[in-house]
Amino acid sequence: MRNREATLKKLDSIDSGLNQINLYLNQGNREACYNAVEALREQLEQAKLYIESEPITGDELNRI
Repeated sequence: MRNREATLKKLDSIDSGLNQINLYLNQGNREACYNAVEALREQLEQAKLYIESEPITGDELNRI
């Protein structure tokens, strides 16, 4: 996988964002939660782009 490091880094960032949301929820900070959720959605889209840019292997073609 060409983008393995970038994808793993992005997933770590998403995990960190989820921890932030948990903190904001405990603090009762709704606005910060909304902002964090929006940032996580953007990061998920970037991770999807990384994965979609990878070439499809023969094994994957057989499963489609």
